[in-house]
Amino acid sequence: MKNVALRPLKKYSVKVFLGPFFKLFEVACELIIPFLTKTIIDQFIPADNMRNTIIYGTIILGLGFFSFFMTMIAQYYASRVACDYGYDIKKEIYHKISTLSEKQLDAYGKQKAVTLVNNDSFSLQNAVHMFMRLIFRPPFLIGGALVMSFIISPYAGLIFGVIMVLCAIVVALLFILTPKRYASIQASLDDINLVASDSLKGARPIRAFNKQEYVEEQFEDKAAVYKKKNMNMAGLNSILNPATFCFIHLGIILVVYLGNIQVDGDALISTGSIVSLISYLTSSFAALMMFSRMIVSLNKANASLKRVNEFLNMEPEIVNSPKGEAVEEEDYIRFDNVSFSYAQGSPKKTVSNININIKKGQWIGFIGGTGSGKSTVISLLERMYEADEGVIYYRGLPIADYDLNKLRSEVSLVSQKPSVFKGTVKSNLVLAKDDATEEEIENALEQSLAYEYVSKYSDYIDHEIEENGANLSGGQRQRLLIARGILKGGDLLILDDSTSALDYLSDLHVRENISAIPGLTKIIVSQRAGSLKDCDCIYVFDKGEIVASGTHEELLEKCSIYKEIYDMQRAQ
Repeated sequence: MKNVALRPLKKYSVKVFLGPFFKLFEVACELIIPFLTKTIIDQFIPADNMRNTIIYGTIILGLGFFSFFMTMIAQYYASRVACDYGYDIKKEIYHKISTLSEKQLDAYGKQKAVTLVNNDSFSLQNAVHMFMRLIFRPPFLIGGALVMSFIISPYAGLIFGVIMVLCAIVVALLFILTPKRYASIQASLDDINLVASDSLKGARPIRAFNKQEYVEEQFEDKAAVYKKKNMNMAGLNSILNPATFCFIHLGIILVVYLGNIQVDGDALISTGSIVSLISYLTSSFAALMMFSRMIVSLNKANASLKRVNEFLNMEPEIVNSPKGEAVEEEDYIRFDNVSFSYAQGSPKKTVSNININIKKGQWIGFIGGTGSGKSTVISLLERMYEADEGVIYYRGLPIADYDLNKLRSEVSLVSQKPSVFKGTVKSNLVLAKDDATEEEIENALEQSLAYEYVSKYSDYIDHEIEENGANLSGGQRQRLLIARGILKGGDLLILDDSTSALDYLSDLHVRENISAIPGLTKIIVSQRAGSLKDCDCIYVFDKGEIVASGTHEELLEKCSIYKEIYDMQRAQ
């Protein structure tokens, strides 16, 4: 599997190098300052050499300012690269979402894909930031402090080395034990997001059936699993700080003890050496703490990296690969023995042996029970899914050979699920046509009957629409979406059960208005047989197959399913 998640970092390679490079200057200053301090304490203060004390003190102050300046530069590069990378990886993930088919997104899990954008990308961004800040600092600081300790005193250096080995063992154990746990935590977070998303989408039926407590229990169960895993991880991480703290302070005690040992009347190590060694130990302790945080961050990011790579390495099933120009044929659209199943490799087909012929300018109707395959056929025509068997021809070409962008620009779909976005009436409409004039917008609103309520708003088409069109009724949402479909134009308009929330009279007027649009081919999917009476041809679906086709009058004579639907609705 290609490591594509780190690919965006290549364009920041210079900055990725410069950040840690400037950190090395900070480390050098931290190593020099305690050694200069030792010289002041051991040599200049006992000799009452104020001049050299001031000179060395000034040098220490200058090194402090220089260290601060280098740190700020390193922090800037780390923060800038991390933020830019976070932005890029979010774009990569979102672009991949837009290229995958509905079938692939359904199989992967749409909520899981959202978690990649919101959570996993941030985890990777944070890891890049921590990596650039800390990848060089702890090892160089600890290694340098070890060398300086041996220079000061071989005994002190030995103590320092043993302490660092003990601390390294603790950090190594943390590095080994945490990766799989973070992957499990991320999976639990997916479960929480899924439950929360479903609860928000289904808020009305949940309240209507008084199932708030049941949903809350579901959420609490998922949250409890997530909490337990996080607590176990926190417990594991909590071992690091006390253990290293204990080892470092043991080293400090031993260094102080060495200072009390007399050899030929002199201390084994001087007071200045003790101060500098304690400084090296405490600096190393701080570096180890930061290094452990980096390890935790990298382990967490590694789990996210695998998830993001798995997603970004998915090859889109539906690709735009035009292989010819459209030719004028008698059949504008033709389904030739088309079969399809949502489940990959399933022998049970959602639709099977679909044969449809549509001529330019015709009004075509689809009718059938729920789950009979009507909307699936529409999705195949739009190439939201790829047919498993058979061929769909569009303008004389196999639809897989037709330019995908051109196909979707020529087809206007009004879905059975009202997709209204937060914004204004106008912003929802111009999704279909960026350069639509106010006259075109008003004409589309009138043809869809949406003008009836939009014209009553004081701010007209600039009226605010809430998330998911919450401040509109079901019929208002459908009329707004029909207006959007009309505004888009194109050669083919598909109304996929998109007038179900309209009363019969409004449904009739909308269909009359659409019928008057010249040269437009129309497909209407409806549960109402009365809405299809004027269609040139009606296809009757049952259990994923087309069981009959013909005009309204022909179907009343030869199709019992259609006649039963019509008689039942007429009797109501």
